[in-house]
Amino acid sequence: MLAYKRKGQGQPLVFIHGFLSGGQSFQFVADDLSAHYDVIVVDLPGIGRSVMEKTQYTIEQYAEQIEELLQSMGVYKAIWIGHSMGGYIALAAAQQKIAHMKQLVLLFSGVGADSEEAKKKRQSQQQEIAEQGTEAFVDRMINNFFPPNSPQEAIEFMRNVAKDATADGMDNELWAMQHRVDQQQFINTTTLPIAIIEGANDDIMPKINTTNQSIQRIEVPTGHFGMAENPQAVAAALKKVFIT
Repeated sequence: MLAYKRKGQGQPLVFIHGFLSGGQSFQFVADDLSAHYDVIVVDLPGIGRSVMEKTQYTIEQYAEQIEELLQSMGVYKAIWIGHSMGGYIALAAAQQKIAHMKQLVLLFSGVGADSEEAKKKRQSQQQEIAEQGTEAFVDRMINNFFPPNSPQEAIEFMRNVAKDATADGMDNELWAMQHRVDQQQFINTTTLPIAIIEGANDDIMPKINTTNQSIQRIEVPTGHFGMAENPQAVAAALKKVFIT
């Protein structure tokens, strides 16, 4: 069973972290929202306090693990908020009908499958982690996820969060992202309430283009790790897009 933190009462919100991250990355946003919502923050297998119970997880199996946890807690319909890779997981949960979802929020996330170039880059990163370890990899990568002149305390916060992971956990995340399916058609046609929160200075994730006019979209003045860089702006954006 996945490790998690839970705080507050009200409409259940489930936060799913991305790569080079962990449940702790949502700390400041979760503290804000827990005044009015039932906030549940999970650690994916091999990340934070969650162990790898098997050798490999697909994006869909990550979603199944989260839904299994929610069912065990008696949470049968929630708003899923996925950051980056966490958005791929939330999309898979919706597309494959793995979860009973009230709303899906894509936080600095995307919908496309990996290109061949992206797959090769992730494979190189897997090799680097295997050869040099997670700490060296995090130290080399973490600044790339922040725009220039970001608060140093935000960078150091996310550096520490990212390092709270096993090599196997990071390796599997990279593997799962390489093997995910394209979700553009789903997002163009779904009737599920979806909100997209984008970072104006996010150079990691391309903008989501969709013809689905029912999807909400809001931009915040941050980079890819906006929940650490400017948690007040991210929390305010989330409050604006949540459906009642």
